[in-house]
Amino acid sequence: MTPELYGLILTGGQSTRMGRDKAEITYGDQPQWRAVAELLAPFCKEVYWSCSEKQKNDWGVGSRGLTDKIQGHGPASGLQTAFSKFSDVAWIVVACDYPFLESHDIQQLVDGRETDFHAVTFVGDACDGKDDIQPMLTLWEPAAQRQFLDAFDRGEDSPRRILRSTRWKGLSPRENRILSNINSGP
Repeated sequence: MTPELYGLILTGGQSTRMGRDKAEITYGDQPQWRAVAELLAPFCKEVYWSCSEKQKNDWGVGSRGLTDKIQGHGPASGLQTAFSKFSDVAWIVVACDYPFLESHDIQQLVDGRETDFHAVTFVGDACDGKDDIQPMLTLWEPAAQRQFLDAFDRGEDSPRRILRSTRWKGLSPRENRILSNINSGP
């Protein structure tokens, strides 16, 4: 049986390179924290935010706002919290700073699911001239989550290194621009 899909939007970072909260930036009609939720909603039974306590309160997301149980490990802390809370679902993880994503990109991840693979991720040039996997834009099945949690418990906090250790399936994006996370403002 294929596990249900939940969405996780990573918004809790410090946004130090941006100089302001990336999740609050509006590229279209609404701030990214809300735009990504609307993008994921048609594919996911539930959508959650990995966020700070302040964001959770300001946005009024209640129990859908997940604050890091173990802080200080960047996005790995958010993944650890979500994967620990709901371990029997698959998570589509999307960082809030991918403003070029569209619904057919999320559909591509969903359509890429196969029983032989524990994760489905995009592979491409995000901005540094090297093709690589994109752990902040990945569908993590329960088996990949278990591997993540085991590695995190051993002290590993690089989602990319942990994802590489799983049986993952790589997808080519419709264009590399969707893999560009924005760290300098619109």
